[in-house]
Amino acid sequence: MNKKILLTVSMSIGIFLVMLDTTIMNIALPAIQKGLQIDLTKLSWALNVYTIIFASLTIPLSKSGDIFGKNKLFLLGLFLFGLGSFMAGITTSFLILIVDRVISSLGAALLLPLGNTIGLSAWKIEDRFKIVAILGLTQGGAAAIGPTLGGILTDSFNWHWIFLINLPLVVLGLILCLTTLNFKHEEKRKEKVDISGSLLSMLSLFFITLGLIKVREWGVADARFMTCVFIGVVLFGLFVLVEKKVAFPMIDLQLFKNKNFSLSALVALLAQFFYIGVVVILPTYLTNVFHQSELQAALILLPMSITVFIFGGLGSLAIHKLGPRLLVFIGIMCILMAYLFLANFNGQTKNLLSLVLFILGIGFGIISGPINVLAASNLQGSLLTSSQSIISVVRQIGSVLGVSFFVSNMTGNLTALKTFTFSKINHAYLSIYQIWLPVLALLLLIALAYPKKSDYSNDATIE
Repeated sequence: MNKKILLTVSMSIGIFLVMLDTTIMNIALPAIQKGLQIDLTKLSWALNVYTIIFASLTIPLSKSGDIFGKNKLFLLGLFLFGLGSFMAGITTSFLILIVDRVISSLGAALLLPLGNTIGLSAWKIEDRFKIVAILGLTQGGAAAIGPTLGGILTDSFNWHWIFLINLPLVVLGLILCLTTLNFKHEEKRKEKVDISGSLLSMLSLFFITLGLIKVREWGVADARFMTCVFIGVVLFGLFVLVEKKVAFPMIDLQLFKNKNFSLSALVALLAQFFYIGVVVILPTYLTNVFHQSELQAALILLPMSITVFIFGGLGSLAIHKLGPRLLVFIGIMCILMAYLFLANFNGQTKNLLSLVLFILGIGFGIISGPINVLAASNLQGSLLTSSQSIISVVRQIGSVLGVSFFVSNMTGNLTALKTFTFSKINHAYLSIYQIWLPVLALLLLIALAYPKKSDYSNDATIE
């Protein structure tokens, strides 16, 4: 088999593992809580610590790939992820589980951006949209099967298997990496480590992510939340100033002169925000209002997951035929229509809800394809590495924002209820989608800033 194809497969395995891990654990939280005999608030730190470390370290760790070698660090990422998965799969201690999640998140912070970078760099720029489609399908597929697989493993075996299931793929990935990647003569950049930029980016993202995670508990007006956000914003400002002056910046800011990349980073954040707003709320809605089991709820959401998977790949392949403007516009329009329906859904039938989720999945998928292509654009070298790490981080921030805002709104609505009729509970859950309709309408205008088919070109290369 072609060595480049095997290399792409090995990168896809690393990306698949990371994306699977982001969705498979949520469905098993009640079983983990019971098995470890701890309260849910404490257990949530098994998710929080993973999110904080992943968001904080993705940029500096992926940049280290340019200096020390992307292939070596990708291999290290696979090993760390496998080690964390193995330890989490056999532990009976909550503290050990936290340590395991830290190790796994370090591996994930290397695997996702470097996997995309190595996979894209192995092919010519004119073939890049095809590889983006493959890598995008990998991410979408992992996210799609995560909740269902988590429910099956937890129901059929026990919660430890949501981590142990990673090990065969880790071993296969390690074997493929050792046979396809060049470790002796891989390209490295003779740059000094941007220590000040690394520290400022890590601390900035740490405080911002921590504040967003804890805002539900603290409240927006709480001094702790405002302090976290203030420190994070100030540190980010200092980071930008340092990056403008340092000889070897952590992120080359000229990346944001690329209009397509800047637009894609914004839309990626918001699309992830709206996606998480559905993925987090509807399982709880289905279990509490329609009295479905966790697995049944996951199966109702499956049409959305499948269409995200399919249309993510189709969107990547269709970008040259239809142009990014039309694809992103159609995607946002689908999300807007689905949110409009959800905001007015009166609990008619689960089949109707599944149809709406199907449309929603088309919207998210059609957006993710072009965004992935445009984020990679025609970038090369360190700019390509930076672009992939930034997109990974902004999507993670979009997830954290989505959980914070949607869960806070839902909890506030339920707490304010004085009578608990079906219609009032239904409204408490789904009215949270109403307030985001104007934002989605505004996003339609942002979509028009993307190039039309006739203006879209992917020929120029930026070093």
